[in-house]
Amino acid sequence: MGCCVGKSTEEDMQPAFDPVIGLCDKMKAEGVTVKGLAISGEGSVMGDSPVLQDKAYFEVTLVEPGSWSVGVATRETPLEGLLSQEKSPTAWTLTSSGSVALGPGEVLGVAFDQGDYPVQLYFYKKGRQVHQLSGVRGEVLPVFSVADGAVLEPNFGGKPYAERVPSGYQGIIKSMSLL
Repeated sequence: MGCCVGKSTEEDMQPAFDPVIGLCDKMKAEGVTVKGLAISGEGSVMGDSPVLQDKAYFEVTLVEPGSWSVGVATRETPLEGLLSQEKSPTAWTLTSSGSVALGPGEVLGVAFDQGDYPVQLYFYKKGRQVHQLSGVRGEVLPVFSVADGAVLEPNFGGKPYAERVPSGYQGIIKSMSLL
């Protein structure tokens, strides 16, 4: 029977690529440092895969206080400094200078819904929606900005989410070109 049915181990059954997205070394500001998933320094960094599904979710934990922003942006968005819609029309973010305060260790959930029009971006804290942005346009990637000593740590689903994922949403599905 060994000729037709081979023995396989769990190690042999690993996916051909890591299905969990990470942070992109090529799409980050010069002043940003990424160690594992911890983001520090000055500027912005993007996730390594665009959000292509209808309803996607990710989280970010504030590790150290400072100035920060979290959201989505197009690849063309300049990554120097803190991103906000006032600074870049191709970034849709929630910033630390807004109405939502995060303390060290607190988690912000981000739900992106492009299943309906206009496209919506929702932010959650402790299971409650705390902010909403509308009108996101184009292919976007998760984006994180830090300054003034802030350290952020995103979670794209590589570990259990700290918050309850809103109904109908799932972690970002990593995309790859088959061409």
